[in-house]
Amino acid sequence: MPVNEHIEVRIGVWFARWVGWVVRWPKVTTLAMLALTGVSLGGAINHLGIVGDTEALFSQELPFKKAERRYYDAFPTLYENIFVVVDAPTPEGAAQAIKSLAAKLNAHREDIIRAYVPGGGDFFEEHAFLYLSREELEDLADRLAEAQPYVGELSRDGSLRGLASLLGRGIRAGREGDVSGNQLVTIFDGLDEALRAEAEGREYHLSWAEVLSGQAIEADARRRFLLVQPVLHHNEFQPAKRSILRIRAVAKELGLVPENGFQVRVTGDAALSAEELEVVRDQAGAAGIASFILVGAILLVALRSVRLVLSTLLTLMVGLILTAGVTTVTVGRLNMISVSFAVLFIGLGVDFAIHLCLRYRDLLESGMARADALSATASNVGSSIFLCTVTTATGFFAFAPTDFVGVAELGIISGFGMFVSLFCTLTLLPALLCLGRAPRPRTLAASSAGAGVLAALPLRHPRLVRGAAIVLGLAGILLLPRARFDNNPLHVRDPSSESVKAFSDLLARGGSSPWSLNAVAPDLESAEALAERLRKLDVVERVVTVSDYIPSDQEAKLEIIEDVAMFLPPMNGEAFQQAVPVEETWNALGVVHVELRKLLAADPDPEVRRSARSLSESLGDYLERLEASHDRRASLEVVADSMLGSLPAQLRLLEAALSAGHVTLENLPEALLERMVTEDGRVRIRIFPRDDLNDNVALASFVDDVREVVPDIAGSASEVLESGRTVVTAMRQALLAAFVVVTIILLLLWRNLNDTALVLVPLGLAAVFTVAAAVLLDIPFNFADVIVLPLLLGIGVDSGIHLVHRARAPWDGEQNLLNTSTARAVAYSALTTIASFGTLGFASHLGLATLGQLLTLGVSFTILCNLVVLPSLIVLHPPTPYPATVKTLAAIRKS
Repeated sequence: MPVNEHIEVRIGVWFARWVGWVVRWPKVTTLAMLALTGVSLGGAINHLGIVGDTEALFSQELPFKKAERRYYDAFPTLYENIFVVVDAPTPEGAAQAIKSLAAKLNAHREDIIRAYVPGGGDFFEEHAFLYLSREELEDLADRLAEAQPYVGELSRDGSLRGLASLLGRGIRAGREGDVSGNQLVTIFDGLDEALRAEAEGREYHLSWAEVLSGQAIEADARRRFLLVQPVLHHNEFQPAKRSILRIRAVAKELGLVPENGFQVRVTGDAALSAEELEVVRDQAGAAGIASFILVGAILLVALRSVRLVLSTLLTLMVGLILTAGVTTVTVGRLNMISVSFAVLFIGLGVDFAIHLCLRYRDLLESGMARADALSATASNVGSSIFLCTVTTATGFFAFAPTDFVGVAELGIISGFGMFVSLFCTLTLLPALLCLGRAPRPRTLAASSAGAGVLAALPLRHPRLVRGAAIVLGLAGILLLPRARFDNNPLHVRDPSSESVKAFSDLLARGGSSPWSLNAVAPDLESAEALAERLRKLDVVERVVTVSDYIPSDQEAKLEIIEDVAMFLPPMNGEAFQQAVPVEETWNALGVVHVELRKLLAADPDPEVRRSARSLSESLGDYLERLEASHDRRASLEVVADSMLGSLPAQLRLLEAALSAGHVTLENLPEALLERMVTEDGRVRIRIFPRDDLNDNVALASFVDDVREVVPDIAGSASEVLESGRTVVTAMRQALLAAFVVVTIILLLLWRNLNDTALVLVPLGLAAVFTVAAAVLLDIPFNFADVIVLPLLLGIGVDSGIHLVHRARAPWDGEQNLLNTSTARAVAYSALTTIASFGTLGFASHLGLATLGQLLTLGVSFTILCNLVVLPSLIVLHPPTPYPATVKTLAAIRKS
């Protein structure tokens, strides 16, 4: 009898002998395994690092990674910047808040390398008017000329009394036709809101930028940005966490909190990753507790023995620790994807344990002694478990050569983990089952009539099942081209989280999107020529080089600025600090109230009437409260701060802007130049998209069109797109390689095309059904759920091998495959996997949710194909049985 015809039988005999030795020395085996586990645990704790840096997920030899590295070598200050978005009640408040925040953060060098305000600082405050167009500057000059009398008045008396006196005279002039009523509406509305805020005890500040400009300020004017280069700790799971905590602490220290009308949001790649890890940890932890309870309950139902359940769980735990130890030696680290190796290990390791325990329980119930039952179990299922280990591990190892390092390292770890699981299942688990008193033999439980009918369906109607599978499979194949990979990392994160919402807001801005592109030209002339070509692209909103920071038409603009400086009075800081008697301010407000009534009696236009009536009501209420107040000065100071608090800063900015001089490359701020020009003269070109890059099509068009003009580009947009393409390519290559290698292994061991096809056809059919269902349910593949694919490959191959192996060797004479412990083990193993992941489908983190949803779908289709389609195929195309020679059976019994 040729050796290759009996390789599985021989493997079964070898494992039976091994388990026979284990059951003779269970205590020694258990202690040895626990000692090995302790050593492994100590090594993993002390030496197994977790790398939270996303740079570790892809090969650094990829073209886009090389381009990115060259770019950051040229401009190191731009690496991993955190975006801080500050929203304030007024433009003045936003400008002061971002300036104070930057100054404070730059003092904390232990956490912050540098904080930079784009377009901010003394230089841009002084030259602000030069960056307006000539038409915009002329309009501003006209409005400042109209406001000159009022500015002059407030420069002499910048108190609430002075403002009230000025407003009273203005109302009179408006009633007499000397002043347009619409010019007063902004002040009316501001004072009205200030009085209501005082009554309600909340913060309010009038924007004098809005008053002086004579028009409503857009929301963007109340928003400022800060770029923070963090000190990254790559040996920690959240490298930027300390820097982010520092930003939040400083913002709180400065009073930039919602109670004061401020909103400070932290975003950017580093912040997104840090917040995502916290969300994943919390939600995965909650789901893990629920999953553990469900898995334990399913195992209890499947094994019907607390002892078997506890032994299985302990074996899994030991195997997991040993795999961590092997990982310490082989890979040496975990990345943001390979940390999920525990999920794969448990999902596949529990399959081995369930098959062994169910077969062992069946033999016990048939009256066999414990030691004999364990040896016989090893001879029965040992070879199929070994074959599952080899094929699944080989499938995982197929991911190792890919450029997607995150999954490549996961493949290496999980591949070795399969051999660890095999070792633990055939060593520790039998030893644990032999400890203590032997269980009492029980009568073999009979299957219910309903279960028998269901089990017989695929066998009674095999052609019908096969025909339905073919029709549904063809329909599924038609849907495969519509499957999509969503390469947008925002779409896998929790959309309600602060960093995601802030980043999405920035992306929607297009012309200032953080997902921009960058190119580097050898000199300024080359940069300008390249920028002109890029500006002609439909996908490009704007292109910025250092030359764009040199204002155009400076001579004409400086003449306008000089004219404005001549008629605006100099700022008098003491005018805003003088103490005014309470009665004088009260009387001035009373005059305003009287003048408002007269204005309303004159029947002004509707907008003025609305504003004046509202102010008249709130001012009347306030004067009544003030009369009854025991601390009138404090109340008036609150209103004064609301109305005039931002005026001194605005006048200082105006005074600074009126002293502007020429702007040249030589006098641009150093902080700006180091972001735009290298020491050797190379020039950075910033390219901003026209469309919202939240849309994957827009993202691909933007990057590809720009690359046609500039092949060597870097930036977040390119990294996101190319990372997605790398993942898709890597997964295709690895899955195809794994499928081919698994096929070759099965053919080499079984030497039978029919038996190999019986394993692979249901696997392929389940894959088609899974992808088709994802298309119909609009569930995309993404960075988070790609680990579903290797797990489904492993589960599908394992289940098919177990069932075909059992069909080839009916140890107990049972001809209906679905009535065997193998079929029950396949079903329960699938249920435990669904329980492990199904709860994730309800997470708010979209990556976890799609992971749970896809795995539930995939495992469900896998069990359907293996327990319905496969038995019908076995009826129509029976597998080749093992040669049951006397010598072979004797060897099994002897073992």
